[in-house]
Amino acid sequence: MAGLTGWLVVDTLSLLSRVGVAPVLLGFHFQPQHGRFGLLPFVWGSVVVGVLALVVSVPLAVAWAVVATKRISGRASSAMTTAMTALVAIPSVVWGWWGLATVVPAVRGVLGGPGFGLVAAGVTVAIMVVPTVAALAAESLLAVPASLEDASRALGADEDTTLVAVTLTAARPGLTRAVLMGEARVLAETMAVAMVVGGQPVARLQIAWPGATLTTGLLTHLTALPPASAGGRAVATMALLLLVGTGWLARHLRRLGRAS
Repeated sequence: MAGLTGWLVVDTLSLLSRVGVAPVLLGFHFQPQHGRFGLLPFVWGSVVVGVLALVVSVPLAVAWAVVATKRISGRASSAMTTAMTALVAIPSVVWGWWGLATVVPAVRGVLGGPGFGLVAAGVTVAIMVVPTVAALAAESLLAVPASLEDASRALGADEDTTLVAVTLTAARPGLTRAVLMGEARVLAETMAVAMVVGGQPVARLQIAWPGATLTTGLLTHLTALPPASAGGRAVATMALLLLVGTGWLARHLRRLGRAS
């Protein structure tokens, strides 16, 4: 890890010293053949896809976990838990195919445009990570001591009040870890995003239109740009930005682990 990080840092500093910090990190155009290495479209795409994935996946995942652990029991609960595990094992390329066949036409019909874009990518990876977040959230809910819930009911609280005020509150560190784990997978996802995002490195507010992310930029340009060239160093900078983002999530995961 130290060697990889050092290599990325050296290439990034070499590019920034040659081109400049602002043209690289705040540039709107990535055209290596014309000496333009703006990475803002890729960063913008990753941020938009990550936020959309959070907005869509977290309510669905937490609801799934609550129903599976606190609202049903027996075979129904076991079936929902088994479904979580089965869906987690589905390869990302299959989720990408599902997004291509289902999400892209839906986005085209509702928002117009070609359908391929950041919205399609965000929704696709959101549904993809729902089982992962739900499985981790279910473990957190099951870890809440039953005595806390019994005490809440003994004081006259109903099931809904107990769920919100006691169970979800006590499980908050674990639920936060589940969300961060899901977000880390979203940021690192490549194939499913590449199949539906459109592949255009343009930072536009019309997020229903084609865009690109850091991972799809790496996939597209990694083999096309020589490592020793300025374009290759721009690809290394993409990788470093992605590494910094996932490292930030990992740092917060460690803090939550110590806190819990």
